[in-house]
Amino acid sequence: MEKELKEYGLSDNEITVYLALLKTGTSTANRIANLTGMKRSTTYDVLRLLVGKGIISTHIKSETHRFECSPPKKLVELLEEKKELIEQIIPRLETLQKSIPKQSSIKFFEGRKGIWNILEDIFSTGQDFIFYGSRKEALNALKHYPENFSKKRALKGMRVRSILAEEDRKDPTMHSAEIQKYTTIKYLKSFDKIEANTFIYGEKVAFMSSGEELLGIVIDSPAVYKQQKKLFEILWKIAEK
Repeated sequence: MEKELKEYGLSDNEITVYLALLKTGTSTANRIANLTGMKRSTTYDVLRLLVGKGIISTHIKSETHRFECSPPKKLVELLEEKKELIEQIIPRLETLQKSIPKQSSIKFFEGRKGIWNILEDIFSTGQDFIFYGSRKEALNALKHYPENFSKKRALKGMRVRSILAEEDRKDPTMHSAEIQKYTTIKYLKSFDKIEANTFIYGEKVAFMSSGEELLGIVIDSPAVYKQQKKLFEILWKIAEK
């Protein structure tokens, strides 16, 4: 019992006094001190602490303070009361936590495993995202992914707005029902020679190159995310359907 009461939050002295009082029923500080071998002053201080916690009660009889344990179930009731109090302030605590400025970070990825990690990070959000670059270059990177990127995205219901190279318009797979359902596409002639691709998702921006070396950079920064999203919207206005 001592171990459980300690995990509950009682000190060693509180446990000793509580169990002694529980066994004797209504008692005085002197009697509890004699039973536990503790000094009377220490015993009295511990009893007052237990009263303050609501675990025991006190009353005066014949000008003497007498103490009595509350029903043991009171321990559970007190926990429930604390739980209710904390639940009431959880929204404010969460707001306080969110008010802390988010720390930006940059991560570098290399090779096939690195590309997988970036794509899995995109999927982990479960949210719609933005892409611009060359589909040809993207396929060079996506071929290293063990699953069909578009099918997995479709199953998750994740939509994407894409600005692709003009030459990608000739790709017959771009007109499949699956891609059409979850993708809105525009094209830019100037993207025909682009060698890197950009994914804008969550509050992150991922740059991916599929040249001789597979390289990826993920910037987790609200400021960079907003800047890249604004750039995309500018390009979106001048791109052609």
